[in-house]
Amino acid sequence: MANGDLRDYLDKRRPAQELQLTWFREMARTLCYIHDRRVLVAGIATRNFLLDTDLAVKICDFSEASLLPLESDMETADDHGYTTQIDVGLLGTVMYEVMTATKCEIDLFKHNAPTDGRAYWPERKSLPSTEGLWLDWIVEGCWDGAFRSAHSLQRALDSVDLRPPSSVD
Repeated sequence: MANGDLRDYLDKRRPAQELQLTWFREMARTLCYIHDRRVLVAGIATRNFLLDTDLAVKICDFSEASLLPLESDMETADDHGYTTQIDVGLLGTVMYEVMTATKCEIDLFKHNAPTDGRAYWPERKSLPSTEGLWLDWIVEGCWDGAFRSAHSLQRALDSVDLRPPSSVD
């Protein structure tokens, strides 16, 4: 892709809020599409989003993904701890990185027993502060489970309005 991966792009440039929101909405729509096809991505990170010549964002690298049976209920699907909630949480870390240009590494196996092998979302206290971020409530919702699916995240992102409120005379 002409503009490389999102991580490298963020190392060189600070995208405007309008572009950030465009990316976040497209990421959420794409995650909805993926989950609707009964796939858990697991490898959601800024390095796995590519930017084309128009700065449109595209996901890549499904090497950690799980293809589930078509009859799977995605709200309860669990593949060794990987769930739609983990995917949404990881997408929250991508949004955090885009807004702050600071890497947000999540270790889903940090507190596991050596023989466990399951992914676990970390406690909130181990994640960075979102105070002062323009979409702090979105990132928090990804991290604390308020968004139960990519569809609920998409609806929240679609409700964001960047236009200043009009004054009433």
